[in-house]
Amino acid sequence: MVKHKVIIALLFTFLASPVYTFAQQKKDKHVPEQEQSAPPEEEPVPSRREEKRKLKEERRRQKEEERRKEEEVRERYRTRARPAPATNTGFKYPPTEIKSRYRIHVLASLYLDELVQKRSAAKIIPEKALAGVSVYEGVSIAADSLKRAGYNIDIYVHDITTDGESIDSLIAKRTIDSADLIIGAVKSDDILRVADYAKKKRINFVSTLADNDGGVRNNKYFTSLQPSLKSQCRRIMNEVTNKFPGTNVSLLYRTTSAANENAYKYIIANDEIVFKQRQCNTLPDKQELAAIFDLTKPNIVIIPIMEAGFADTLLRKLSKDFPTTHFEIYGMPTWTTIKGLRKENMFQNLGVNIPTSCTIDLTSPAAKYVTRQYKEFFGGKATEPVYCAYETMMWYAALLKQYGTMFNTGYSDNTAAPFTKFTIRQIRDADGHMLYNENRNIMMTRFEGGVSRTQ
Repeated sequence: MVKHKVIIALLFTFLASPVYTFAQQKKDKHVPEQEQSAPPEEEPVPSRREEKRKLKEERRRQKEEERRKEEEVRERYRTRARPAPATNTGFKYPPTEIKSRYRIHVLASLYLDELVQKRSAAKIIPEKALAGVSVYEGVSIAADSLKRAGYNIDIYVHDITTDGESIDSLIAKRTIDSADLIIGAVKSDDILRVADYAKKKRINFVSTLADNDGGVRNNKYFTSLQPSLKSQCRRIMNEVTNKFPGTNVSLLYRTTSAANENAYKYIIANDEIVFKQRQCNTLPDKQELAAIFDLTKPNIVIIPIMEAGFADTLLRKLSKDFPTTHFEIYGMPTWTTIKGLRKENMFQNLGVNIPTSCTIDLTSPAAKYVTRQYKEFFGGKATEPVYCAYETMMWYAALLKQYGTMFNTGYSDNTAAPFTKFTIRQIRDADGHMLYNENRNIMMTRFEGGVSRTQ
């Protein structure tokens, strides 16, 4: 592995239509010309074997001709651009381009420099690198699947935490100019720079990690696969008010970051619930938490805290300090990296509900495949972000192959997404002007006893 760059360059080959050549038919044996006076002999009746042979050969010729015509069509599409499908969006994308080979660049925070320097330490990936590493793992498995499926695609993964691979460096060096698609597991602070550059180069940019638009406006090339934090908080409140009407709800929140403050504001905007609140800028002790709970019955607790590490610590405390009380917890989408949620012996008195846009059915064939491949490639169990990264790559590779570089007008086609029925919508301002594209599919995944279920 190169220290400052992780590149997966998989040179896949399309399943080209095979061209078959057939042996020449055996020439009929020469029959001496009969004398004119001799009566003509009756032509021999062909045997059933001979009839079958001729029928089989005729079918082979037809198939060969069909393959030849299909290859001619493919070749024409490889050498010209195809207009994007008609749309009623009020704006037009450039003509889409069908290519024989596509390039996808993936941006992720892997912290390779730091991991290499600490390679002799315990085999624990720091929390800040978990999301990026999950993306790398999911993309690796998808790359292998695409190769097996005959896709012709080059995938490059850039560690944007290193100097030579930072976003500014990639833009300055024009490294991603040749991309047909940019997939970014980047923070909200980085979204606008990449989106502006992608717009300038007319390249689609898909954000998979941040739950906000990063300030992007008037950019039809930008898609956020994560629904906005506001939309996800609204999903939580809709479920709580519908499932537990009139129930006392506790609220544990932080104001240590703008994201935490925003999540808190979105939750308390619901005026149907009166909360018992406790600020958790520092970890509260047992007595402080007991003051807002009713320990004689199950408690509904909303925790709009974005930091998965702090949330993990808080969940452990609730489970340990109040082992005989059941808590129905509603948390943030960033919590999917908490490994304890998938362990049977962790959080035994907690039911943890997380809004998610990527819904994984672990019993499905695709999920079982990822599970097997993950164990073979990396060992252990895959986390939900790994499945989501796999799905993102598989879906967008299929969109490129089917619709070309400007696949946006084919967004309603989510048949190639292994798990999630993405619902991509155009987000517009008050005047009806398009801002960007956003996935509005929001499900709720519930974890209890190491088992997850999505509704």
